[in-house]
Amino acid sequence: MNKNREFKDNERLVRYYFRLRNRKTSLGSFNDTADDPIAVVVDGILKMMNEDERKILENEYIRNYPRNWWQNYYSKSRYYRIKSQALRSFVRLSRW
Repeated sequence: MNKNREFKDNERLVRYYFRLRNRKTSLGSFNDTADDPIAVVVDGILKMMNEDERKILENEYIRNYPRNWWQNYYSKSRYYRIKSQALRSFVRLSRW
């Protein structure tokens, strides 16, 4: 139960950061972020993450891919394991 709570809390926080990041940029665009300090920080954090973590967060929160986009790439358990790890990493890296 505690892991589920941590996952939801982390997801809520990450979703908030990405909403701030996306507010001034068009969805899916990485080009117009240089003037927005939040976007610079979020994009910097993404660059520090491994490829799978970055792919999941970008597809979920920047590109807004269809709900089950990940099924072509990962099993359900692997997807949630990587997503949970990505959320924890993002929150940890955002605290510096």
